[in-house]
Amino acid sequence: MLTLYRSNRAELLAQVLAAQLQLEPPGPLEQVQVVVNTWPTSRWLGEQIATGLSAGIAANLRFPFPTSQLRQLVDRWLDACPLTGPDPWRAQNLVWPLLEQLPALLEQPEAAPLQRWLQQRQGNSSLRQLDHPLWQLARAIADAIDDYGLYRPAMLEAWLQGNGVDSRGQPLPPALLWQPLLVRNLAQVLPGEPFGLRALALIRRLQQGWRPELHNTQPLRLFGLSSLAPVQVELLQAISACQAVELYLLTPCRNLWQRREGAGSRDPLSSDWLLEVPGLEARFGRLGAEFQQLLEGSGESQLGEWREGDLFFAPAAVAAEQGRPASLLEQLQERLASGNADGEAAQALQAPPGDSSLEFHACPGRLRQLQVLRDRLLQLLAADPSLEPRDILVMTPQVEAFAPLVGAVFGDSSATGVTLPWRLTDRSQQSEAGISQGLLELLQLGGERFTASALERLLACTPLLEAQGLTGDDAAAISRVLQEAGFRWGLDGADRGGDDSHSLEWALDRLVLGLVLPEQPGLAPGNCAPLAMEGSVEQQQRWIALLRALLQQLRWLGQPRTPAQWIAGLRPLLSALFGEGGERAWELQSIHAALADWKAVAEASALELAAPVVAELLGERLSEGSGRFGHRSGALTISALEPMRAIPHKVVVLMGLDAGAFPRQRQRPGFHLLEQQRQLGDPSSGDQDRYVLLESLLSARQHLLVSWSNRDERTGETLEASTPVRQWLEWLSRELPQLPLRVHCANPLERANFLPSDPWPPASCDRRLLQARQQLEQGLAAPPARGLAFSAMPAPPPQEAEPAATPEQTWSALRRWLEQPQRCWLDDLGLRPREFDHPVLDRDALELGERERATLLRQQLDPLPPALPDWQQLERGTGLIPPRAAGELEVQQLEQRWLALSSCLEVLGEPQLRQVSWDGLAAELPWRGRQLVLVHTAKPRTPQRLVLWLELLLACAAGLAPTGAALVGRDGHRFRVLERLEALPASAAAAQLEQLRQWHHHHRLRCWPLPPETGWAYAAAAEHRRWSAALGAWEGNAMVRGERRDPVQAVCFGADLPLEQLLTPERQALALELHGPLLERRQEVKG
Repeated sequence: MLTLYRSNRAELLAQVLAAQLQLEPPGPLEQVQVVVNTWPTSRWLGEQIATGLSAGIAANLRFPFPTSQLRQLVDRWLDACPLTGPDPWRAQNLVWPLLEQLPALLEQPEAAPLQRWLQQRQGNSSLRQLDHPLWQLARAIADAIDDYGLYRPAMLEAWLQGNGVDSRGQPLPPALLWQPLLVRNLAQVLPGEPFGLRALALIRRLQQGWRPELHNTQPLRLFGLSSLAPVQVELLQAISACQAVELYLLTPCRNLWQRREGAGSRDPLSSDWLLEVPGLEARFGRLGAEFQQLLEGSGESQLGEWREGDLFFAPAAVAAEQGRPASLLEQLQERLASGNADGEAAQALQAPPGDSSLEFHACPGRLRQLQVLRDRLLQLLAADPSLEPRDILVMTPQVEAFAPLVGAVFGDSSATGVTLPWRLTDRSQQSEAGISQGLLELLQLGGERFTASALERLLACTPLLEAQGLTGDDAAAISRVLQEAGFRWGLDGADRGGDDSHSLEWALDRLVLGLVLPEQPGLAPGNCAPLAMEGSVEQQQRWIALLRALLQQLRWLGQPRTPAQWIAGLRPLLSALFGEGGERAWELQSIHAALADWKAVAEASALELAAPVVAELLGERLSEGSGRFGHRSGALTISALEPMRAIPHKVVVLMGLDAGAFPRQRQRPGFHLLEQQRQLGDPSSGDQDRYVLLESLLSARQHLLVSWSNRDERTGETLEASTPVRQWLEWLSRELPQLPLRVHCANPLERANFLPSDPWPPASCDRRLLQARQQLEQGLAAPPARGLAFSAMPAPPPQEAEPAATPEQTWSALRRWLEQPQRCWLDDLGLRPREFDHPVLDRDALELGERERATLLRQQLDPLPPALPDWQQLERGTGLIPPRAAGELEVQQLEQRWLALSSCLEVLGEPQLRQVSWDGLAAELPWRGRQLVLVHTAKPRTPQRLVLWLELLLACAAGLAPTGAALVGRDGHRFRVLERLEALPASAAAAQLEQLRQWHHHHRLRCWPLPPETGWAYAAAAEHRRWSAALGAWEGNAMVRGERRDPVQAVCFGADLPLEQLLTPERQALALELHGPLLERRQEVKG
């Protein structure tokens, strides 16, 4: 007998199941099996059964999935010795024998379309090398044959009998005749038959009167299934002749899925059905309607008795008995249960005052969706003391897209003052930064261009670092050191056409040599210049050990291998890189299990796979176990659409129903016959997603919230809701005077977010945002957030007396402060604005930057060599000089600049260093003749002018009577004297020095309030142009970067600070006081 229990409440079905188990209890040691479609359903159903039993305990329960349970039943009834191990006809197992058969198939004339496709994508590549295009083709064919076995078993049976026909018995087009040929070839080498053919064979035997010997008298119970393949439904109908079958079906109404007279058993529901049934069911219910149609069928396969039992709950009627108005959600649920969804013979929908049972939220972007929904859920929790986080379910078709943002919003308890426990589920292992992700990342890189940024991603794998005794700080230091060593891309010279410079092996050799050899220009054993590393010796050893291990494993991964070789080699690789796995050791177990499964189906294959193909197939096998855990954790659950769609919750949220993302559409290849001829019960991801709306409507007990993005996150362009959501809103608008739709502001600081708007409460519960909004309200003209210099208190003086500084140290500190006053202040505070300014470069530089050219020239100034420097030799093994012609051009330019610089300095006289001291200051100053000379190998700026001024002041105050000072710098590609400073009397110089010392002492504990370039631009310009010159220096333009963007100045003053608030009258006077004496004695030298 086949008994069908139907209800619009999953709890009622669970109670009926528990009652059946009480009325017909199994034996003490007998296992009870209930077929379900998801892991979370099994967890929930087990709890419900335990609650429904008098003892409150349910044990020895098993919840298999339909495909595995029915396959076991068919094998057990048909064979005395059923096949063990994985089903060879499932797609992920079928792909390997399919690939073995492909070369022979391509020799047949029927396979000409496949031959052309492969030639276009592979050229003349061998089919023994399994690259990504060939793998994708083979997997697509295997998926198609797998689908045929479940949804077109009769067609597959005809193919095996030698008939090349489609599902309607018509001849196949010539371009598709290779499919029957391939299936027949596979049937000759594979054990057994596809499940669908075996199911048909069992159905026929049962129709002929054969009955198996049953050792288990328990009914076959199936709970909460929303769809099955037609052959599975026919199988249930057939086996009901000798074993009881109980089907517990969650359905929105009792009248929708009645027998359709005259309908063909394989014809899908047509447009006539859409006109016959009520509105919501027609829009969203095709999946369930076709399932019910299959259950009723034509009666040919129904060998046992048929019995139905309906348990439909009328929530609106219950509300009336309780003396309260029915919520809009309850009215909709009762409409569905009665079958009057369009309002015929039913009372019109009415939203009671203050009703919040059904809400639609249009939000500008994913982040705003999460913020809006978090705050709305907190409001619901506050309004209902009985509501707990475990009663809330959030489902989305975009789990991976929302995952990076969930923690930042739901985990930010300081923003709302409420700790909301939450759990994100249904993410595969490779989506999280663990061992699986690290292994798959390594495999993806195998045989591909290996870059510095790819290495940085690898070093972000925490289990990899922990296995080597390293931390995240070590990973950042390794990337920084390798960039300094010159690593850009390639494992070794073989990857780079024979030139090993800038490869990982070359950079690593530089670091190893730096442990034993000094950094000396021209010293480069094997074209590798030593480079010293930061960190302790122990750290350095660990860094090098990790890099050596990665280099070795990446070389191994770069070679194609057979499945057996991959499986044998990946196990020691896991041990070498990840050790025992630490806290994520369970991932190693999953990976080894996936390798064992792969070995069982592909060990004998002689195909050679590239590492990226191995990554794809391993990723698929590892993702099979995703979604098993975390759904019933006691916290708010955020999951994908499928696992918990039918499980009741007080609050159900459908998030991310954007157009293009919902409903999802599965793209099948053009040769797939399910794509060409649709039949009743064929799988459709679009219909499945639409049915989620109906099941969510049934599962929500108090509130149902629906949200989507109504604006593009990048462009701000207006976006429509998905088609099902628009249809739902359009249907509601026919009866409701006001839709329960709220369009949210893009700006979270918008004033409207914090004010109620009848009938809606305030959209935001974020206290930080409210505080920011209140500050804006209190004074829109108030200055914007400014830098640290305006808010930091002066640093406290040191508790212990500092040792007395020598005159040289005092001079050095004064000089450094005058060059970079803001940076000195930040250093004293322990702040390093440029600490993380280390971009990871993946490309070889084809030319030197101006800073690098200046550095190379400066390194040769002290002492000045008698001959032209040989930069190729001096920088040999450092990778700084570009290779080949580009390097020759750079050397020519360096030589040109060097000759110009040498000529300029020769005219100024012989260089000499003189020791100068005055009043606690002492320094060696550079002289040429009787004048001071400062040589800057780049374009001089304010720091160089101030340093030359300081040196001139010291020389004059010490009574050395210099004739002046000259500033030599670059002017285009040549060097010349750009500026001169006149000497000044000793007394005046002493006064200026004393003023600088006072400023330095006063601003040791507070920030110097004048940015260098902005202050100079203001003071150096003519009086009527001072403000515009300072504005140009601070703000910048298309050609020159403004000083406000400098990291040091941005921290001190704020990158968005207007010049009006920076350059106050007091600071204008300070700029003139600092630079005025210098400008009085400064003379620009025209070139």
